[in-house]
Amino acid sequence: MRTGIVIALNNKEKEISPIKIEQFLEANKSVHICFVNNGSTDRTLEVLNSFKEKFTDRLSVVSIKNNKGIDSALKVGFRFLLNTMDFSNISFSTHIDTKKIYKTIKRFVDLLLDPVFK
Repeated sequence: MRTGIVIALNNKEKEISPIKIEQFLEANKSVHICFVNNGSTDRTLEVLNSFKEKFTDRLSVVSIKNNKGIDSALKVGFRFLLNTMDFSNISFSTHIDTKKIYKTIKRFVDLLLDPVFK
C-alpha cells in the first residue's frame, strides 16, 4: 500500500531542507510526496527539482506558473497523483512550516498508517 502526500509551496526556497526530505524518503519507502510549486517567484522550483531526480519513484514536483491559491494548488497535486499512481491514502497540508517539514510529514504518515483510521 502506498501513501501520497500533497504539499503546496510558494516562495519557500530558503526553508526547504532537501536533506531532511531525503532522510524521510529513505526511511519511508511506501510514501510518495507530491510538491506543488504554486507560482513561486524565487528558486523554489529549482530547489525541488534538484533532489527529485534521486527519488523519481517517490517524489513528484508539479509547477503552476501563476499562484492560483492553495485550493487550486492542492487540486492539481491530487489530480496528478490520482492520474499517475495507485494509492491507498492521499493526504495534504495547507500550512506547513518547511523548517519542520520532516516532522510534519512523519505525523501524516503515522496518522494514515494507524489501524484506528483505516
